[in-house]
Amino acid sequence: MRYTNSIEIALPREKVAQLLTDPAHLPKWLRGVVPHEPVNGIHGRPGTRSRIVMQSGKRKSECTETITRRDPADLHEIPAELVVQFDREITGAACGASCAIG
Repeated sequence: MRYTNSIEIALPREKVAQLLTDPAHLPKWLRGVVPHEPVNGIHGRPGTRSRIVMQSGKRKSECTETITRRDPADLHEIPAELVVQFDREITGAACGASCAIG
């Protein structure tokens, strides 16, 4: 399954991209996340694997997230014509099939 989500935020592109890589802000845009803990790597960087626990009501599910793409790598001075990509793959028995979020 593939899931794509888009939102518009009234902030400069660089600020939005930096907020997306800051783990303190995850609960604001990833609804239901309880902990989001890197298992290896640096949060928000390609190749990083993280443990995620999602909660919806009384139901909890645990998954593994792998950052598969962050383009551009440098999140400062992003040209207006450039599309910023954050792709991640989330897998786990409790999450069902793997999916890519971009």
